[in-house]
Amino acid sequence: MNHSTPFFILANPRSGSSLLRIICDCNSALAVPPESGFLVWWKAKYEQELPSKWKSLEFLNQFVTDVLSSKKFETWNVEHKELLDFVAEVQPATYSEAASLVYHYHARKRGKQPTYWGDKNNYYIGHLEELIELYPHARFIHLVRDGRDVACSYKNLKQLTSGSDYFPNLTDNIGEIAAEWAENNDNISDFLREEASANTLLVKYEDLIVSPEDTARTICDFLGVPFDKTMLEYDRLNRQNSLEPAATLDWKMNTLNKPDKSRIGRHRQLLSKEEIKKFNSRAAGTLERYGYV
Repeated sequence: MNHSTPFFILANPRSGSSLLRIICDCNSALAVPPESGFLVWWKAKYEQELPSKWKSLEFLNQFVTDVLSSKKFETWNVEHKELLDFVAEVQPATYSEAASLVYHYHARKRGKQPTYWGDKNNYYIGHLEELIELYPHARFIHLVRDGRDVACSYKNLKQLTSGSDYFPNLTDNIGEIAAEWAENNDNISDFLREEASANTLLVKYEDLIVSPEDTARTICDFLGVPFDKTMLEYDRLNRQNSLEPAATLDWKMNTLNKPDKSRIGRHRQLLSKEEIKKFNSRAAGTLERYGYV
């Protein structure tokens, strides 16, 4: 099992990161489970524990109990005893190894033996240093989408209804969206350039939609795994295997559909001239940085 080189998908909300997660998860050599931030949440409690502590079944039981209590982790459909038995059998020596085993177990439960596991969570934008501390050799995929189309998606959320406890609470103020989009993408880019430039791949949402196979092949080359044509069947596999949990599907319905090129540049029809002008003004440097001019 590989515990040292996972990969992380980083993106501003509503940029297609759930779609990319599922596409990657459809590769037999990769495993990218639904999002849950347990990896960062339990780091402070467990990262300083000595290797000898991880040999204690009582200690491992507490670790598994904590992981299973994590927000959204119930969407992984993991059983306590089975996970505990798996972790205890492998006998991790560090928190990073123990956490890695959770991902490997989830993959094994689904009949996969992945070469690498990955994780996607917009929450990680504020915890990039912690990811590097846990996995110094990790790889990062920075997914960027035209911020004005992101703004359309933010505003569209206000039209949706959902009974899910996890429904995102995002602003529909165009100036706030522009500032958030610029800050998040700049923070990701600046951090990765300084800390993981050799292990970073920039992917544009528009390329993923227009040229899904070419983009998937580029990602596979970056991760060092063979291209798997089932990555292009993500919509069917998502419907068949509920790769996106029901608890979060209300606002991620596009993961059930083939790439839709009409979603590119939709701000020209959905945003007013005044809104576009305001966004362009607030996020001018970042729009230029990623070629959205």
